Amino acid sequence: MAKKQLVPDTIQKQFNKLQFKQGQPVFFTWLGMKKYGYVIQTKEMGWGIMYTIESDSTKYPCGVQIKTHKTAYTTGCILVDDTRSIGDDELERRIRCGHYSTHTEVFSNSGRTKDESGGNNNSLGIISKTNSRNSTKSNASATKDAIKPSSTRVRNNNTTKRTDSKLDDAIQKQRDFLSGFIKKV
Repeated sequence: MAKKQLVPDTIQKQFNKLQFKQGQPVFFTWLGMKKYGYVIQTKEMGWGIMYTIESDSTKYPCGVQIKTHKTAYTTGCILVDDTRSIGDDELERRIRCGHYSTHTEVFSNSGRTKDESGGNNNSLGIISKTNSRNSTKSNASATKDAIKPSSTRVRNNNTTKRTDSKLDDAIQKQRDFLSGFIKKV
């Protein structure tokens, strides 16, 4: 199990100190989505200051992230360094005009590249369209054994009884053991 990363005392003191005032614009993440909003309320918690952020008429409780360290509450985090580097004027402009980053993911899966997917790999050769094992047999035998729809929902061609007596004995022992816990009325 990995050791929990210790937060330096200087950063821990910043978690407990008010970083943003009410009405101040901030850049934050909520469940992996980047958003912009305004601080509407602050509350002192055991793990630091909790900020309530309003964005698009929705309120989000948030902790803070300073450099790579986060408070114990990580569902929503104000990105302190990014908020300060963007600046209040730019944040307010982005909130007013509905900047595209308000709905983009922080973590994204780019998927496989074309080379990794093997879609155009010509080195595999041509795959034959005929079945080399059964090329002399007719298709009549294949359709004869096919499963047909039934109203009883039971497959008739696969109803053979189990012949493993050890398995049957083990199942019976389990049934006997469990039946000891059932009260008979």
